[in-house]
Amino acid sequence: MRKILAATSISAAILTGCSDLGNETLPAIPPASGDRLYILNEGQMGMNNASIDFYDFTDGTYIRDAFAAVNPDVALNLGDTGNDLAVYGGRLWAVLNGSDLVEVMDAVTLEHIGTVKIPSCRDIAFSEGYAYITSWAGAYYGGESRPGAVYKVNADDLSVSGKIDAGYQPEGIAVADKKIYVANSGGVTDGYDNRLSIIDEASFTLERNVEIAANICDIAVDGRGMIWISSPGDYVSVHSGIYIFDPESETVSSKDIRVSSMYSNGSLVYILGNEKEWDYTPGSGIYMLTVIDPAGGTVTRTVLDTSGAAAAEVPYGIWASADGETIFISDSGDYINPGTVYMLDSSLNLVRTFSAGVIPGHFAFLPV
Repeated sequence: MRKILAATSISAAILTGCSDLGNETLPAIPPASGDRLYILNEGQMGMNNASIDFYDFTDGTYIRDAFAAVNPDVALNLGDTGNDLAVYGGRLWAVLNGSDLVEVMDAVTLEHIGTVKIPSCRDIAFSEGYAYITSWAGAYYGGESRPGAVYKVNADDLSVSGKIDAGYQPEGIAVADKKIYVANSGGVTDGYDNRLSIIDEASFTLERNVEIAANICDIAVDGRGMIWISSPGDYVSVHSGIYIFDPESETVSSKDIRVSSMYSNGSLVYILGNEKEWDYTPGSGIYMLTVIDPAGGTVTRTVLDTSGAAAAEVPYGIWASADGETIFISDSGDYINPGTVYMLDSSLNLVRTFSAGVIPGHFAFLPV
């Protein structure tokens, strides 16, 4: 869930219903025959209509609302407001911010395994048998300033084994070279937070904070171990941008690139952004896909209107295969009705489109 969702209307949602998925016959889930890409649909805040779809690379099947089909007896279905999705240890982990929990299921069958209660959970990362989850719990509310937290969860038995204070409203999290990196976005009285918290993985203690930029959000690690960090700006006068932290030299560099979503496939960094990010007139956006090769230094920029995803109303999330031959871009549309997922080739030609759930935004790859 982005911190600000334009055009979201709870009243409109009540009039139109939670989703059209509830009126459909639940699909039969075929056995895993090859690689899969899972898509987490955020759903509308407070409407309890988050859902999981997946694409099967072997036979080209796209299955909607798969979790509900496999787990009809799970109360309240998947949960409210999906915020992150990841595969680790043979399990699929879905972070449900509005439900204050992480749903854990079998990565192949999608059968429910258990849940972890994490208040106001945001993003998730893994290392050495543990899940690390950012939480807004304790963020600034009601005139009292309190920091957020990072929870440490045993990935085997799902027990919480530790918790450490972070900055205000921690968002993105990544683990690289025995360090846990946390992007703190905001929530304090004098403006946004601007610190990257660096936590020692072995001792699970805060080493230091590094000032990056106001309102930092997503984190991605490239093949050289550089930490890429996005800042949405302040939505009024400070544009969004990209910042790169070098752990070895502890220096920060920046790129003046509009960003709303970011992903690294290990070798390339993919960035979605709106060149007219403060213009909220419907249809006025100029959405750009920027692909950066950190090793070679090349930057390729493409206006999405000239690509296979030209029909996307609000490009929202992005994923790319390890070889860069396949790219998925999600479209949130009006944030109320089912969105769309575009499958492109490496030249950004359209391969296929899929009707997804409400606000498709997060991807997780399962190699089978």
